[in-house]
Amino acid sequence: MSQRRLAIFVSTAVLGTVFCTSMIRAQQGPLVPQGMDALAARATFHTDMTFDESMLRAASQIMPDEDRPIIAKLHSITVHNFKYSAANVYDPAALEAVRAQYRDGGWNHLVTKQTHPPAQAVSSATTDASGAPIAVAPPKPFDPTRTDVWVRMDHSNFAGMVLLVANERNVNLIVIDGMISPIDLLHLRGHFGIPKFGGDLESRQ
Repeated sequence: MSQRRLAIFVSTAVLGTVFCTSMIRAQQGPLVPQGMDALAARATFHTDMTFDESMLRAASQIMPDEDRPIIAKLHSITVHNFKYSAANVYDPAALEAVRAQYRDGGWNHLVTKQTHPPAQAVSSATTDASGAPIAVAPPKPFDPTRTDVWVRMDHSNFAGMVLLVANERNVNLIVIDGMISPIDLLHLRGHFGIPKFGGDLESRQ
């Protein structure tokens, strides 16, 4: 095969790979969902941050050695953070619309994790030995948190991941573009605006 034919063959193969990857991404929907303005409308605090490749590489220099190979595989991390002054301020339908975009876009839903209220100790004693009443502290308010994780696949490889952590006063959406596995995600907790969510990533539908 001549060098010219080889160059044409390589160029065609590269273009075909790019085209197929673009088709896979298009079929699986966009990384960042539409309709985020509905969540921001009533937020008292709202931030949007994007770490591109150069920013990720720079930040990796001060991270543990075992985390640097993970960051080297990423193209970007985008974080949307919404905080509300009171419970139940934002429209739950707006949040469900975000989930629906990943579900309908063909993303693989890896995790749904819902926290539950802690068990309250039951005591029949209302007075002490002297007959004086015992002051019982009121239970702490419970704010249920739901964690969703979606992954985008490129053949058998993870090509992107979305983490949505939401409770009554906070919504965090983290969009990661790049080759990242669920175990890699656990290493990135607490960095780049990613919340320190629980470590249980077992699939729960």
